[in-house]
Amino acid sequence: MAVKTGSLFDNLEQLGSGGSFIDEIANMLERADMFRDLSRQDVEALAKYVTAYSAPTDAKVLIEGGRESYMFVVAEGKIDVLKYSYESGEEKRLATVRAGKTVGEMSILDGMPHSASAKVVNPARLLLVTKRNFDCFIDDYPEVALKVIRKIAILMSLRLRQTSGVLLDHLQS
Repeated sequence: MAVKTGSLFDNLEQLGSGGSFIDEIANMLERADMFRDLSRQDVEALAKYVTAYSAPTDAKVLIEGGRESYMFVVAEGKIDVLKYSYESGEEKRLATVRAGKTVGEMSILDGMPHSASAKVVNPARLLLVTKRNFDCFIDDYPEVALKVIRKIAILMSLRLRQTSGVLLDHLQS
């Protein structure tokens, strides 16, 4: 599989981070499923560690096997999650991630390469959380970070259960 070189963020436009933009980031985070039941104070704490980007259609925002550890919260738009098939030599769509959902969250916990690629389907606004920033967030706000980690664990558990069901269906056919 050919891996694109250069920065994945070359095609993204930074909208803002920190300072006066924290309020706007917090508003976007509050609309995301993962953060809906956090207090405004908790969301504002997380917003300090997040950068907002605008992404055009077809921008690759994750590369399967890529070692950069980060996740995106999709604030607006859609992203396709893609997995390379050695059988066909092409990427196959596994899922479409819509506004309010996340992609890449495993890597901010385990630091391992991304297990799939992701490509923007239509213009999107994305909230970037890097592993480095998330680690700082954990150090600075451990109680809030525990809530977020618990949410990520629940999300990963649900995805594993869904994948197990699909695998079982595939094995039985």
